[in-house]
Amino acid sequence: MAPVAAGIAILVAGVVPPSRDPRTPPVDWSGDVAIRCSTSDCSETPRFTAASGAVTVAFFALSGFIFLVTQYFQFLKAYSPFATGVRLLPVAASVAISSLVGTRLAVRVGNKLVVTTGLSLLCGAFVWISTASQASTYLEIAAQVLVLGTGMGLTSAPATEAIMGVVSKEQAGVGSAVNDATRLLGGTLGVAVIGSVAASLYAGRLGSTLPAGLPAAVREAATGSVGGAIVAAQRAAAGGLGAAADQLRIAAIQAFEHSFAAGCLVALGVAAAGALVAWFALLPARPRRAIPAAGSTLPAAHSRPLSRLRAAG
Repeated sequence: MAPVAAGIAILVAGVVPPSRDPRTPPVDWSGDVAIRCSTSDCSETPRFTAASGAVTVAFFALSGFIFLVTQYFQFLKAYSPFATGVRLLPVAASVAISSLVGTRLAVRVGNKLVVTTGLSLLCGAFVWISTASQASTYLEIAAQVLVLGTGMGLTSAPATEAIMGVVSKEQAGVGSAVNDATRLLGGTLGVAVIGSVAASLYAGRLGSTLPAGLPAAVREAATGSVGGAIVAAQRAAAGGLGAAADQLRIAAIQAFEHSFAAGCLVALGVAAAGALVAWFALLPARPRRAIPAAGSTLPAAHSRPLSRLRAAG
């Protein structure tokens, strides 16, 4: 857990704004010109910080889900790795399509509404996915991941545009690097946090429901992962422990379903927090001008016309 704690500490340090330079003009978000921040003051810009957080949250939820659902397909549904990848294609397709739609919607209604809607769809998807079990049909699962992918696309593309729309052209590379870093950080934390929670709950649930009479090696393999439990059950059956092997397989599946649902609820909580942050902090949907300090003027390099701003959302 130490790497997870270090990652969270770095994330918090990255989004806490530094003290403002008194010479920096305050921003009026209701005027006619938008500010583009430099690398030193982007963290003070609500759009930049909230959009970066939205991307982090989206990839946190997606990566944690992919980590669990691949195990669900391979061990509960007994699909091959290739078949598992094919059955995850609806996620990729819905992300691609909704990303295109999301950028167009952002031009019309602004990034804030689109990103918040996307994160809300993620929340709804995880509520639905948390009800999945071994008996769920693939059509039901496909519908669930389509909702998830749609929310992902509506979140990531407009949020990325919001990040790039804040930085100046000279700092476009820095903005792109920040965007990439938020994706990697979110994905890494998602697998670490959701995977750790699921693994802990799986081991705890299975440990209390393991059938008696199993060899110590079988019990140890079973509590390590659901894949280990399935293999251990097969070996136990081959060794003449048919009834205990069946009980082990059923207990492992039920324990994984419990941990899978809990992992989805963790992703739900993070996505819900991200939606609230996006709604209240991704403000305004279209920032427009800065108020120059007394006796100073706003540099032309830090502004752009409203017509160009509307194109960026």
